[in-house]
Amino acid sequence: MAICLKIFLENQISFWNLVKEKQHQQRITFFEKIKALQRLGLFWTEATVQVALIASAAVPIIISIVILVTFGYETWKFLQEVSLWQFLTDAQWTPTFAQQSFGVMVLASATLMIGLIAIVVATPIGLLAAIYLHEYAPKKIRRIGKASFESLAGIPTIVYGYFALLWVTPFLQELIPGLNTFNSLSAGIVTGILITPIISSIGEDVLASVPPFLREGGYALGFTKREILTKIIIPMATPGFIAAITLALSRALGETMIAAIAAGQTPKLTTNPLIPVSSITAFIVQVSLGDVRPNTIIYHTIFAVGFALFLITLSLNGFGHWLVQRHNRMMTSMTMSTAEQLSHTTIEPVLNIQRLPPVPPVQATLRQRQWGDRLWHGLSAMAIVLGVLIFVILLVTTLQAGWREIDGHFLTATSSRRAAEAGISAALMGTLWLLGLTALIAFPIGVGAAIFLEEYLPYNRFNQILEIHIANLAAVPAILYGLMGLAIFARGWSGLTGGRSLISAALVLSMIVLPIVMITTRNALRTVPDSDRQAAHSVGMSRWQTLWHIVLPAASPRIITGLLLSISRAIGETAPLIPIGAVAFSSTVPLSWQDLQRQFTTLTTQIFYWVSRPQPEFHALAAATIIILGALVLAMNILAVYIRDRYRSL
Repeated sequence: MAICLKIFLENQISFWNLVKEKQHQQRITFFEKIKALQRLGLFWTEATVQVALIASAAVPIIISIVILVTFGYETWKFLQEVSLWQFLTDAQWTPTFAQQSFGVMVLASATLMIGLIAIVVATPIGLLAAIYLHEYAPKKIRRIGKASFESLAGIPTIVYGYFALLWVTPFLQELIPGLNTFNSLSAGIVTGILITPIISSIGEDVLASVPPFLREGGYALGFTKREILTKIIIPMATPGFIAAITLALSRALGETMIAAIAAGQTPKLTTNPLIPVSSITAFIVQVSLGDVRPNTIIYHTIFAVGFALFLITLSLNGFGHWLVQRHNRMMTSMTMSTAEQLSHTTIEPVLNIQRLPPVPPVQATLRQRQWGDRLWHGLSAMAIVLGVLIFVILLVTTLQAGWREIDGHFLTATSSRRAAEAGISAALMGTLWLLGLTALIAFPIGVGAAIFLEEYLPYNRFNQILEIHIANLAAVPAILYGLMGLAIFARGWSGLTGGRSLISAALVLSMIVLPIVMITTRNALRTVPDSDRQAAHSVGMSRWQTLWHIVLPAASPRIITGLLLSISRAIGETAPLIPIGAVAFSSTVPLSWQDLQRQFTTLTTQIFYWVSRPQPEFHALAAATIIILGALVLAMNILAVYIRDRYRSL
């Protein structure tokens, strides 16, 4: 009986053990299925995200292809009616007259003259400012001076055009009696002020790339700072300075609003900077002020001259970027001597001091050399003072001319042909709509493209070519984006956009700010240490999980700052909006989707149309609008700095 009971209990225990084992196996199988589903979901998430990022990265390439195809096709149609020889050699430009002539050299000569005047103005100021900021300025003064000087680049170009026509030209007329109201001299000088921060910023980076041991060697030989700069640093940095000047010249040649307002719109083949001329960009604006019918000779003409400008600026940008890279490689190679390389270097030539030229005595001319050093220091400091002074003059003159016009009626009334009844409500609302739509379109695409190029695509030759390509897109003259928008968005997509409308304008501005968003986002992602990514991968996080939870939160302050600064760039754009439908007078405040599919006005275009009118009352209204525009840009910049500093302190 006991044996039977024992056998029975053993059988029961075995049975229940089998049941528990089976349940355990079923539980393991269930968890394995859950894990497999999670891995599958993670795989599809990664695949979906990567496809979306690839699509975003393809957008700038598509934009470039569309630019080339659009301008190339319209130029080809233009050349079907006008021979290339006539286009390049005619001495007159009268495409809107009954007896038409198409000599592009008339427009190109004015464009080149304005650009050369701008370079003559900007080069000494920009290079001296770079030298002072990098070599002489104390840390606090450097921070304030650099911010004030580079703020000149953030001022909308329409403000420079207003300043050139109403302040610079009258001042120059007192010194040059024969100066016309519209002239290339004023336009070139003010354009030079605009591009000076480009030269100073790139020049400062070039000076920073020169190896420190060259300075140390100069001091060891008894050189003063001026002698080190003039005999060692500046000769070594000359290729980089040439690159800065080249890129600034490309920006000057593509400038639109200053040339259209201050230089005039009278095509003349001349080298006299005192008379009215018409640049390539000014001609495009002049024709775009009317309703240009497609498939006409005038329509093809603006694309032909735009394509010529595109090729010129693209060549200059490519040459400038090549010089910058060549200079950086040269400076890097000078600082990468290794112990192995030094081991193959004999000591005898170093110790053979008889081969070195004798060092001149310094005591005999020390006082003169010190005075020369002080003079060099003073000249470089004056460049910064001059930049800050120009900024103050712009601010004070605009405030004096326009602050009395700002009241409730000015902010709530719509534009009118009578100055006493005119206001900016339609222009202000149009600007806010443009900013919102531009951010909605450009930010996701730009950030996604930057993430793919920086985090997924290996940094190889192809990636470097894409980086240069994006930089070139950022330097394409804005008026050319406006022409492309006219052909694609206003004409081709008229069923969606409504033709020349706010939606078309938002798409154009999105293309303009997209390269800026990509560049700033890539720079922000590069600030996150690779050790953070490696730590995330070591605990089993996927690439997208690492980006979403580690990299993007760390880089978000700089990304947001770049986004806000790109929007402040979009606020100040005028030239691309004129071909796409911005009008002089709009009595409709855009509030609905239907309003977005109609013609519009913005703060910058309203300033342009008011400055173009001869009545002083409209000039005062333009100054008041500049104050409102400046307040918006300043608010964007302050918000960007606040967000950056707040996240840094966390």
